[in-house]
Amino acid sequence: MEQASGQLARRVAEAARAGEAPAGSGMNPRLLFAAYMAGGNATILKNLEDQISGRPDVSSAWLGVEMDAESKRLDRRPRRSLLPGTIRNSLLTGWEIGKLERQGGRFDAAWFFQQTICMFLWRFRSRVPYVVAMDGTPPWYARNGLWYTVHRFDPRSLSARLKQELTRRVYAKAFHLLPLSWSCRQSLIDDYGIEPDRITVVPPGIDLATYVAPDRQGRSEAGRRLQLLFIGADFTRKGGDLLVKLAQEPAFEDVQFNFVTHAYKGPAAKNIRVFEGITTNSPQMVALLREADVTEVVQEGETGYLVPRDDLAALADRIRRLRADRGLRLRMGAAGRRRVEAHFNAQTIARTVVDLLKRAAASRSQQPR
Repeated sequence: MEQASGQLARRVAEAARAGEAPAGSGMNPRLLFAAYMAGGNATILKNLEDQISGRPDVSSAWLGVEMDAESKRLDRRPRRSLLPGTIRNSLLTGWEIGKLERQGGRFDAAWFFQQTICMFLWRFRSRVPYVVAMDGTPPWYARNGLWYTVHRFDPRSLSARLKQELTRRVYAKAFHLLPLSWSCRQSLIDDYGIEPDRITVVPPGIDLATYVAPDRQGRSEAGRRLQLLFIGADFTRKGGDLLVKLAQEPAFEDVQFNFVTHAYKGPAAKNIRVFEGITTNSPQMVALLREADVTEVVQEGETGYLVPRDDLAALADRIRRLRADRGLRLRMGAAGRRRVEAHFNAQTIARTVVDLLKRAAASRSQQPR
């Protein structure tokens, strides 16, 4: 018994130096969370870090990778280069992971946001179980006409087939896949043949303790403007240009338009405010969300309105309805809050992610060495 205990103690010490958690050792698994610092990626990573970094049952490391300048462009498609951004950024991620492992030991499981960040990390993915979260797959982007897909996407082209195969391999080897939406989940099944039981829809979480709904029922509306809030880096694709057009019309001069973006394109005006450099969960962001009548998840006619892309008339009509009916705004806001509490609680989502990574780490410790 003493000999066995001594062997276990040595194994635990060796595992600690290597960053490994052997089955039955009682050591906390060491988890890696990595995402590109672009657009909503940074927000998703930060929300998870806020919920997970202080947990006593896991050891977590957080890697935000700065993409090259061309890959971060939102006003046009990136220019071609000798070393494509996907390869460069993935190799940079591997370099940063290597530094983290040299400092604190090897990882037991990893969470990546988007497959491109780990696409060329073959050695790491062969020894560390990982999950991939994503807002879309390449075919999903193409079907939805998003700017960062291949122009006039042709699945028969050599580049598209190569990208599809590399992506398929990342998905196929993943311990689990975490799409943000059900439509993305369906793409994983239809376009990549992923078994449904290897997919869990995990939407972006919202910290309900930070974003507390104000008392709008008791608030006086006398002399108060309707507050509209736009948040997004991809200004034109997300409709920021349409709001700028409406802000300049006399019919909407009594509406306050607030833009949280570093890509504002429009004139200065009394009813336009632009906020740059505001970070997720910062006091400024919390104040803006409390001031505006914002819902996070839109169910048509219940928690808000869905407006067709580039339909200025429809957007103007919905704003008029909300401006004219305070009761409608209050009902939609309350319904949106209830939906977020039920389905988009950041704490619940973080628990789901950690539980999956613990299972992944356990599967690694059970593999023969």
